[in-house]
Amino acid sequence: MNIPQTTKDNITDGETISIAAQVLQHRTFDDGNTQVQLQDIEGQEFLLKIWDGDLPDFEFRENEWILLEDALGDIYNENVNVGSNYGDIQVTYLESPPSSVDRDEPDDTATDSTEQTGGVVALDIETISTVPEAEFEFDNSDHLELLCIGVGYAPYQGAPGTSRTLFRSGTTDVSEAALLQQFCDYVESHTPSHLVTFKGDFDYQHLIGRAERLSEIEPDLSTRVRGLFTEHDWTNLDPWGSLEDNADVSKTHWDIYEHSLTPAEWRKDHPRFDGDPDDPIVYNVDVPYFGQRYLEFTEQPESGHREQRALHELLRHYTVADIDPLFELLD
Repeated sequence: MNIPQTTKDNITDGETISIAAQVLQHRTFDDGNTQVQLQDIEGQEFLLKIWDGDLPDFEFRENEWILLEDALGDIYNENVNVGSNYGDIQVTYLESPPSSVDRDEPDDTATDSTEQTGGVVALDIETISTVPEAEFEFDNSDHLELLCIGVGYAPYQGAPGTSRTLFRSGTTDVSEAALLQQFCDYVESHTPSHLVTFKGDFDYQHLIGRAERLSEIEPDLSTRVRGLFTEHDWTNLDPWGSLEDNADVSKTHWDIYEHSLTPAEWRKDHPRFDGDPDDPIVYNVDVPYFGQRYLEFTEQPESGHREQRALHELLRHYTVADIDPLFELLD
């Protein structure tokens, strides 16, 4: 087979492309859409977005090489992706990596590093508010609920991580408890030696606090969540300044997603927002509003399929953007 030598740099917005890539990670969301994190022949990462129904019979396998034909370029604000091209995309497995891929012998030093330091799981929570902003107390777990949890895994300290967002599936206490169980499952399945957060006292306090408040639904949940922080070394990165002051954080722009919300409506009177109310960038104060709207759609998915999908992607991008830099800061 003649394998194209195209790379991420050859992807053009709105034009089709054939490109060989390795599957790093994939996830299918509740709405049926799939995102696949890929790596081209030069080691550059990009995303393949497959809308529900566009590729029903293909099963992605991590670490395998595939050939994409007639994928549609999708570039916005320097974020380079490809899409399923309204179902015209063709995906086939390659028997082996392209000949142009550098396949060095394993590095014994890296193997030793893995054995010495163990895996690393990074985490960050996003929440919705249960009281008006003027009454909100940061240390009160009754004043918030969990919306989603960003997680990422690297096989050893210094290695690049692979991140994802775990979403709550509804507005009930049962759905919040299920999110915490999903979080515990993720950490336990990766058997890390280290957990890492950025100024994570808030995350720790409210993971524990919300688990305690859900004890009638899941009596052992609080013990299980606490165990994650006692059974693993926890590194809470706390340098001067914000995450943006210390790392290159990918911005999330709310105006590129198809939703009915206008951040200026809540920003102008928000006690913790002093910027331009029309700024197209998503800030922490915006997440509870986008999140609440997203959860409303989980209770009536047929009425807001397009907007729910857009809010899901907005929140996923925002959350993962806070996880990805942590592996570099930990190095």
